[in-house]
Amino acid sequence: FGHEKGAFTGASQRSAGRFEQAEGGTLFLDEIGDMPMEAQTRLLRVLQQGEYTTVGGRTPIKTNVRIIAATNKDLRILIQQGLFREDLYFRLNVVPLRLPPLRERTEDIPDLVNHFFKAVVNEGLPQKYIDQAALERMKKYRWPGNIRELENLIRRLAALHPQEMISDSLVETELNQDFHQPPPPDPNGLSTGGNFNEGDHGQTLSTSVERHLAKLFRDCGEQLPPPGLYHRILREIEIPLISAALAATRGNQIKAAELLGLNRNTLRKKVNDLDIRLMRLPR
Repeated sequence: FGHEKGAFTGASQRSAGRFEQAEGGTLFLDEIGDMPMEAQTRLLRVLQQGEYTTVGGRTPIKTNVRIIAATNKDLRILIQQGLFREDLYFRLNVVPLRLPPLRERTEDIPDLVNHFFKAVVNEGLPQKYIDQAALERMKKYRWPGNIRELENLIRRLAALHPQEMISDSLVETELNQDFHQPPPPDPNGLSTGGNFNEGDHGQTLSTSVERHLAKLFRDCGEQLPPPGLYHRILREIEIPLISAALAATRGNQIKAAELLGLNRNTLRKKVNDLDIRLMRLPR
């Protein structure tokens, strides 16, 4: 929605929001199901009245923007949970389009693989090719992370393996990485992990974490988990996140820090503190 000069600390000048930038055109709102309730209320006002107010502003601004929204969550469930406004749902749900998950359109996988391989070459990674057996293995996989998981797989194959031709055995190795396996037992005797891949097809990470945390508390019965749960959960999520960023950037900590939005020294400290293994890639 933009903000006015002096609206908050650091607002040294006026900044146009997305609606102002998209005036007379189309605004795409991705992951609408993750929008905070306050922002949902402001968006509803735009859809109902065709106007909005910038942060720090007092005068409503008229707008003429077409809205396209996308989500990978079931908004009806979020409505029942009190996480999404029902009136906003009906305002947005004018022409619904359902894009099938990747596992339901495996015929698209070869084209997507070629596209992602070309994309990583443009980013400086080596050119790779894939054989038919590897493509067939990909078609049999369930892809719980959908196209984003496929893109990340291609990045790892291009970054971590010296072979120019990607075989089905390499694909199998990457699909069976430790992220899909149960983590080691918690030293405090509490298992906060679990196989996030099992039974979570098509779900977001936040939904999977919520399900597993609910199970964790149920398993404790009338007792509470040992103290320090917050930091143990963050640690279990932080390790695979940083490892994936380092893999995607071929171990380049500067690029990984930029990808994660962290200071380089902060990332280096986390790598040391969390004992994350750095891969030395062949040149």
